[in-house]
Amino acid sequence: MTADPLDPPVTPVDHTAAPAGRTAERPPASASRIESPSLAELAAERIGDLVFRGELRPGDRLVEEQLCERLGVSRAPVREGLRILEGAGLVVRRPRAGVRVIPLTPRDVFEILTFRVGLERMAIEHLYRYTDDVTAVDTSDLDAALAQLNRAFTGQADSQTRLDASHAFHVALVGLSGNSRLAASYELLAMQVKLCMAMNLRTRDAQETPEQNVERHRALKDAVLSGDLTRALQAMDEHGHDAFASELLEESPRTHS
Repeated sequence: MTADPLDPPVTPVDHTAAPAGRTAERPPASASRIESPSLAELAAERIGDLVFRGELRPGDRLVEEQLCERLGVSRAPVREGLRILEGAGLVVRRPRAGVRVIPLTPRDVFEILTFRVGLERMAIEHLYRYTDDVTAVDTSDLDAALAQLNRAFTGQADSQTRLDASHAFHVALVGLSGNSRLAASYELLAMQVKLCMAMNLRTRDAQETPEQNVERHRALKDAVLSGDLTRALQAMDEHGHDAFASELLEESPRTHS
């Protein structure tokens, strides 16, 4: 039927509109917003990379102005980034001495390495004590970490990517225990562990090929999941995490001073 031109225009009904007197609800901003790292977090990451690559060495003084110029950012994110790294244990702040990369005395290296190996051994012992069949445990995270490590070392990845992959493998190894507090303890000194790990990787570069590095980690995984606790712990002891520190460890005291 033809509409009468004098009739008022018909407005289509919007069935999605909110009822009169009510404001249409919007999804919370957090539901769709993509959070990105802050400039301070990015500055902390970049400064950490410089330390792990050896461009900033243990004990080096960190001058904000120089870091600003090097990173291309203002002083505020650099200052906040240094606070983040201080909380993570990678840098230290001393009165009248400023901020420095954490120094590594023989005692420091000894404590970091024994902390790391002690927790990894504890995780393996926990796995064997509280798992009915170690050979049937879920290894998906460890498998993924080993695949990531393989890509990093046999591809063209840079040293930071290789370090991250190495650390991720050992985090996944500890995760096999299923003990969240062991895993949290391992993460507690992640920055200091990664610093020693970075130094170790640079030493091992002259001792093994990338393929040999991957095979060394694959052998550790196989031993840990073999069902033989003695073999697993022996593989951990022989893994070579302290290749960079042989001389330092000879100087380090074994008892409390």
